[in-house]
Amino acid sequence: MRNGLEVETFAERRGDASGVFIKLASGRVISLVESQHLIAHHHEQGPTAYVDVHEVADHGIEFLVNDAVTCLGLTQHDVDWVAPSENQKIALDNVKYTGGPLSPPPPPCPGPADSYVHGVWLKANEDEPAEYYDELDADRYSMRGVRKYRDGRFEACSYASENWRDVMPEGPFPPIDEINRDPEFAAKEISRAEFETLWSQATRSARP
Repeated sequence: MRNGLEVETFAERRGDASGVFIKLASGRVISLVESQHLIAHHHEQGPTAYVDVHEVADHGIEFLVNDAVTCLGLTQHDVDWVAPSENQKIALDNVKYTGGPLSPPPPPCPGPADSYVHGVWLKANEDEPAEYYDELDADRYSMRGVRKYRDGRFEACSYASENWRDVMPEGPFPPIDEINRDPEFAAKEISRAEFETLWSQATRSARP
C-alpha cells in the first residue's frame, strides 16, 4: 500500500481475500478487507471497512464513515456502499447484551451485502406476505427484507425492528434453484438498486 502498511492475503469460503488493520489519525482502528469474490461477481469497487461494534453503538454509521474518509484522504465519491443507519441500534443491542440465563441473545450483525433475492409464495393468503425481497450476506442470511402483500401493502423488516425475532428468517435462504424446485415458490436474483428502491418505498409507507 502507498502508506507502507503490509497487506495480508487469506482464504475465505468463496475465494481469496486480502486485508489490513489501520489506526486512523483519530485513534480509531479499522480493518479493510477486499474480497475477490465480491469484486468478480457482485461488482464491489474495493475493500470493505470494518469497525468495532462499540464504536458503531457510540457514534453511529455516518460519523464513522466521515472519520474514515477524512483520515484516509478520500472523499464521499470514493464510498460505494454504507451500512444502513439502523445498524447503530443493532450495535447498541449487542453492547447491552449481558448473556445471562434470562437475557435473550442480541440480533446478529450480518454483512456486508453479497446478493439480493426476490421470492414469490404462490399460495399465500391475504394476511400473509406473497412476495419477499431480501438483502443477503455471504452466508445467505437476510440482513434487510421487504414483504409485499396481495393488497399491495409493503412492510420493511430488519434486525433493527423491535419484533425482529418474529419477522426475520431464522436460517439462511436456500439457493435459487432449490427454491424453484418447490411448485409453491418462485425466486430469482435482483440488483441492489431494485432492492434499495423497494426498501425506500416500504420505509416511507411505514412512517406515520
